Amino acid sequence: MGTQSLYRLTAACLIAHELELLLLREGNVFQGFATPVGQAMLCAHLAIVLGMFIVAEVTRNALIRMGLCVFAVLHVGLHWLCRHDPVYPAASVISWVLILLAGLFGAAYLVPQKAR
Repeated sequence: MGTQSLYRLTAACLIAHELELLLLREGNVFQGFATPVGQAMLCAHLAIVLGMFIVAEVTRNALIRMGLCVFAVLHVGLHWLCRHDPVYPAASVISWVLILLAGLFGAAYLVPQKAR
């Protein structure tokens, strides 16, 4: 599988994970974001994340792509550390599959092509 495909799969899984948390959950997953300030922060977060993916795609900047793939790997660890939190929003099987796939594809992207 090519490097570009691995990056795009990483990005797709991370975006799907974000959308799954925001749109497909019942109730207010992010309780702190119920206020207007919290909603503005959430919109800014989404704009920054999507903006980074768009910039990485348009410019094909390897450094940005590498950073996003490193984040995908670290993101797995962050969710693992928070898994016992009572307000942890990503406890569903779908969330974990998306998180783990993003980390797996991100790690594969980071492996040098000669080693694959």
